Amino acid sequence: MRVLLNFLSALIVAAFAMMAAGSLESEESSESQVANQTPDLKVSATRLYADYDGNEVAADQKYKGKTLLVTGTVDDIGKDIMDTMYVTLIGDGAIGQVQCFFAKSHAGELAGLRKGMNLSVKGRCDGKMMNVMMKGCTLQR
Repeated sequence: MRVLLNFLSALIVAAFAMMAAGSLESEESSESQVANQTPDLKVSATRLYADYDGNEVAADQKYKGKTLLVTGTVDDIGKDIMDTMYVTLIGDGAIGQVQCFFAKSHAGELAGLRKGMNLSVKGRCDGKMMNVMMKGCTLQR
């Protein structure tokens, strides 16, 4: 039992460390790089997650570092441990999500969102760390 508790504690610490590492670049900085770019690709959140789940190396070659327009259904709206706001879009219907990070200037827009809404988000794909990560995101109307 003690081994299981130690393992779970280590897993939780590792998850928080990965989220913190993913938040090191400010969303304001990421957004300024992405804001005026035309998306390289348009993709659904379910397709994006499925591609990463099927072959992360191939998905990185296709998506990582590129500006994407991702369309999907809102699963969650929240903040990470670094107080960075995010919206997750349903990826595989179970655990996997597309996690879109936003600058603080988008607080008003994000406050108006609800779970189950369909929306489109433009941002830069940052690869997969449990979820597929999107940085410098803006809502597209």
